[in-house]
Amino acid sequence: MVDVVKSPSADLARTLRELRERRGFTQAELGARADMAAASVSHFETGQRVPSLDSLVKLADALEVSVDTLLGRAPVDARVDPIFLRASRADAQTLGTVKRVTAALLEGVKADLSSDK
Repeated sequence: MVDVVKSPSADLARTLRELRERRGFTQAELGARADMAAASVSHFETGQRVPSLDSLVKLADALEVSVDTLLGRAPVDARVDPIFLRASRADAQTLGTVKRVTAALLEGVKADLSSDK
């Protein structure tokens, strides 16, 4: 029996097109969001070319998904919320502020749940 090995390039091409279409983007619109030519997006979707690591990250950011999702290693529906993607690229001071605000919000929710009982 022959084992069929899935090609990461084929998964990328399929997932890239699927995500682009779900977002309602044309290849030109995705290219503009990812700072690349529409022809590059087309080549990646057809499997004619494989994106560089930099291009892969730009595409994932433009589609607001993780690189793992774009590569077909994580379910499309399990995409990372865009707010977390933006926070992951923030500087240390901003991350500290986000952490304090989140902690305060969670404490408020916890207090509200306690008072409802």
